Amino acid sequence: MDKLQENLARHMTEFCLRIGTRHVGATGEAAAANYIEQTFREYGYPTFRESYPVTGWNFESFEFYNVTRKRSVPAATACFFSNSVEVEGKLLWLKRKDLEHLTECSASGRICMLECWGGGVRTQNSIAEKLDSLGAAAAIFISDGAYTALAPNTKIQRSPFLKQLGTLAVAEEGAYDLASHKDDLYRIVIKAKCFPHTSCNIIARSDGTGGKVVLGAHYDTAPLIQGAYDNASGVAIILEIARLLKNRKPGVTLDFVAFGAEEYVTDKLNLGSGDYLERHGNDDLRWYVNFDGFGLLIGEPYIKISYPGYPEKTAGLQPVGIPMSYAGANGDGLVFYLAGIPTIAYCDSSPFNQLHTAKDSLDIIDYEKMAFGVLDAVELFKQIEKL
Repeated sequence: MDKLQENLARHMTEFCLRIGTRHVGATGEAAAANYIEQTFREYGYPTFRESYPVTGWNFESFEFYNVTRKRSVPAATACFFSNSVEVEGKLLWLKRKDLEHLTECSASGRICMLECWGGGVRTQNSIAEKLDSLGAAAAIFISDGAYTALAPNTKIQRSPFLKQLGTLAVAEEGAYDLASHKDDLYRIVIKAKCFPHTSCNIIARSDGTGGKVVLGAHYDTAPLIQGAYDNASGVAIILEIARLLKNRKPGVTLDFVAFGAEEYVTDKLNLGSGDYLERHGNDDLRWYVNFDGFGLLIGEPYIKISYPGYPEKTAGLQPVGIPMSYAGANGDGLVFYLAGIPTIAYCDSSPFNQLHTAKDSLDIIDYEKMAFGVLDAVELFKQIEKL
């Protein structure tokens, strides 16, 4: 157990502190892929990559400054796929009712503050794309309670199709600060760019017979954050499961897959897992086990089982130590679920939600719980291999 926790801490430190943000296009994305591949090889697995095109994003710097009061706006950040922008002016304050009449709001060249929330990322992307088409200079989104009010969500908007719009987010403190000073003069400077890019899945394989089981976790992050829980934890876990299963008795073929581009867009299925299924959908895939956020200091672990139409196929599973429940799939598990493949997800519930914010750091991780999850998954695999 001590060795397992030590290895998990080593992987997490590498991903979160030495490498850092791993969003598509960041230097950390490539560094993480190299580390994962090297570790799989050190653990004795033949390992290879499969690549696919995406839009990458390079970020250099961010400033949101209240010129009138000569200070920065608190709790603010650039959003995923923001363009470079340098603009100074007063805010064009837009409420929900104004979204139906954006063409009448004279948004061209303006800094648009959106006092509306909810609806998910597709709604935010749609708003950003509309403002972009109207020539707005920048759009400010509120990080709502779906994530956390304490830190701004770096991907609350993440459309890769914007032409010139700069996008940013403010959490509760920043939103109230702006609301208290609506008539002030503001300056926004974002240096960033989008570009054609190639992401990849890293696959370590243990050959066998009688079908294939896939264990997966995405290694990319929301921009500008450590991404400890989402999802360095999942990748560290599959690395250690791979180490513990290296000398298993011959059985099913086993693919350990570190997916890229999970934190991308939502107008289609996740690109990394979608690419894997497109290539390997005829490989007699028996099960998919997903690890996407596990090991919180404050949280309750559980296993989510998803299988459309034929729950009796999963009825033979017995909990090892973590309770199970039936529910729909999401994240990288969704593409497998929609293909009719039994899907298992290791999860952690919590009263807090740090997803996609700077709060998602090593400070909130429990290595003992992560190790517990690894050992639970190893024993559960022994069950699903026989079903």
